[in-house]
Amino acid sequence: MKPKETEIKKWLENLSNVSLSIPDFVVPKNHIASGGQGVVYRGIMKEQDVAIKIYLPGQVQERIDREIKALKKLNCYSIVKWLWDGKIVVGDFELIVVVTEYVNGVPLHKIIKARELDENEISIITYDVTQAIKAMWGYRAVHRDLKPSNIILKPNGRAMVIDLGLARHLDESSITQFGATWGTIGYLSPEQFRTTRQLTCKSDIFALGVIILECALGRHPTSKNQQVLEATGFHEQLPELMSDWTNVKIIKNMLHPRPTARPKPEEIIKAFLNHAPNTSLNKRSKNLVDEQIVR
Repeated sequence: MKPKETEIKKWLENLSNVSLSIPDFVVPKNHIASGGQGVVYRGIMKEQDVAIKIYLPGQVQERIDREIKALKKLNCYSIVKWLWDGKIVVGDFELIVVVTEYVNGVPLHKIIKARELDENEISIITYDVTQAIKAMWGYRAVHRDLKPSNIILKPNGRAMVIDLGLARHLDESSITQFGATWGTIGYLSPEQFRTTRQLTCKSDIFALGVIILECALGRHPTSKNQQVLEATGFHEQLPELMSDWTNVKIIKNMLHPRPTARPKPEEIIKAFLNHAPNTSLNKRSKNLVDEQIVR
């Protein structure tokens, strides 16, 4: 990060500075996170609890625009909801501000590190995230960066998908540079790793398959080795502890190297539907679910 950008980040982490810069109807209350993309506050807008994300200068404008566009279109219980976006002026920079609903919960990667997740808990996560994939694909959009840190687990055990910055609509040009791959190594489908431009929802389904294994094992199944994920027969070699799971066959197919062999979102939703009404986090998880960290 450049020195000027570092100064702006420190300035934005001061509640008084942000309160004076942002429109009056958005009221920041406390700083909850800072990262490479920006600074996040919890606040109030029109009597609703909200998350306020202020992007730092130097971010890819098209990436931010796509996140806003995707959030505005989508209306799904398992995708964080857009409420407002605008700009504030800080020095010589115009900074984009995005306000979404505030989700009380903990990122899935923190839950995975803290304790074991059982089949029912993983099934409800699978169901909810697949609903998000289905909703995005309804607009012919692909998330392209599903991973545990982009999934929030609420106190009741339901999952929500955040960070749609890489979501791509099929009618748009790609923001992927030639020879580069957008997404996170260790969660990319084989076709995404090969920088295939016309991805479908089957790419997100592959990433969800990897997340399922990570939840079950308490660690990434290949230590984020992308080549092992793409190895012939990997999808047939699920961990022994999953051998008697109800939906083991469909999970295997989610990890199939060929997109056409992977199940459709509707098939996954149907398979995991029976788990949806009955799953909630146990007391160990509720102790963790006291805040949301937004990258």
